[in-house]
Amino acid sequence: MQIKKNPERDFINLPKYLNVSKSEVGATKKVGILSFSDGRERVHDTLKEYIAGCEQQIADVLKQHGDIEVFTAETIFSNCQAAEVSRKMQGYQLDACILNVPVFAFPNYAVLASLFQEVPLLAIAPVNGLYPGLGGLQAAVNGIQQIGFSCEKVWGNITEGTVQKKVFAFLDAAYAASRLKGQVYGLFGGRSIGMVSGSVNPDLWLSKFGVDVDHVDQLEILRRAQLVPDEEAQKALSWLENNLRRICYDGGKLTRGSLIMQIKCYIALKELIRERGYSFVGVKCHYDFSEYYYPQCISAAFCNDPYDWDGPKEPVVFSCEADSDGALTMQVLKLISGKPVLFSDFRHFLKQEDLFVFCNCGACSTWYAAQSDDYRENLKKVSLCPVIPKYGGQGAHVQFIAGESQMTFARLTRKNETYQFQVFVGQFHDMPEEMLEQTCPAWPHGYAKVSSDPEELISRYHSNHIHAISGDYTEQIKMFCKLKQIDFEQL
Repeated sequence: MQIKKNPERDFINLPKYLNVSKSEVGATKKVGILSFSDGRERVHDTLKEYIAGCEQQIADVLKQHGDIEVFTAETIFSNCQAAEVSRKMQGYQLDACILNVPVFAFPNYAVLASLFQEVPLLAIAPVNGLYPGLGGLQAAVNGIQQIGFSCEKVWGNITEGTVQKKVFAFLDAAYAASRLKGQVYGLFGGRSIGMVSGSVNPDLWLSKFGVDVDHVDQLEILRRAQLVPDEEAQKALSWLENNLRRICYDGGKLTRGSLIMQIKCYIALKELIRERGYSFVGVKCHYDFSEYYYPQCISAAFCNDPYDWDGPKEPVVFSCEADSDGALTMQVLKLISGKPVLFSDFRHFLKQEDLFVFCNCGACSTWYAAQSDDYRENLKKVSLCPVIPKYGGQGAHVQFIAGESQMTFARLTRKNETYQFQVFVGQFHDMPEEMLEQTCPAWPHGYAKVSSDPEELISRYHSNHIHAISGDYTEQIKMFCKLKQIDFEQL
């Protein structure tokens, strides 16, 4: 079929209200603080300065974090205030709300206030024997939980590092839980090579996470790719040739022509994401694109990266093989950490080295090659290799070995339509390039020493895919599970 070239491309005329370029990773967390006091005005007058001082300490610590916008209000010491002030606070579209209870405030005020908050709640009381804040904390949280609402609590001084760690872990998890609500997942193509663990239940996603699923035929990527001007793709090709370690053109599978088509597919996908307002995506690829056209490896790498030839950008989670629960996992990890996320297969275990080999069938975020803020440092360790003979298509795979780093590995899995979040930690180790010959030398690899017993991990882990972020985010994931009422399993 001859596709008519459209020099203007139909994605340009977007509705003015459609603002999908706003960064999530760099977005500000909106946190409200509600402070509570004794209901007797004469007693409140003796406490209000202390309560305000505690509130200010919390606000100062949060603001120092750099990515948090704090909203405060008058201290609540009456029934009418509890409803009025909390209703006003709701209007700020918060990601989380902190209840400041440094004294024995009347507990029903916190209960009334909680009725108007649809975001995660955290109650805090400082350690001070002169004021019964601990009792106030217990009474307020118990009252909220008694009516079936959720409220976490921290007893400790906000100036202490251990307390801050708990508070920020909560806020990271609350941000992920709040921002997921209303997001749209773009599912390109259907189930890939029979992998049922990657299939999606749209109703469950909406009811549990507030995420909608929009299904698009993946041939729309190919159609739109053929509308991308040659000069735009040539600019991208020049950037890749100037910055990558090497491009292994072979005159057959990998030519400038086939690589340009992969680039055009990526540009087309970016346009579709922008046009349709997708928050994250999954693309089937196997065995349609990979067998008859071009594997979507360039898209898988640079969607997940914080940069491409157009400059710094918002990473957009791209899940290979239309692995939808994998995509959801990656989106949660991204929102929690603010970092690019890896997608890999459980490929192999090296007994002598005590290392798992995690590699993906074609591409991963190139940021993990060196984890540098300078894209050139990452890309100089990345190669493009010809598509392997197993696939009938043409183009490149994105090859590198992940740099040394502490990692959190995780996956949302389902049993009887009930989610659990499986998590383990580990360390990527740098390995010589010759090691790639033991698996697939054209693909990206991470060699990981994990904290779990390898055989037990294989026995208990419930997927062929694994997802990872740099650092230890176990506590944030655990808190996310509490907020979403999901089973947490540390392997």
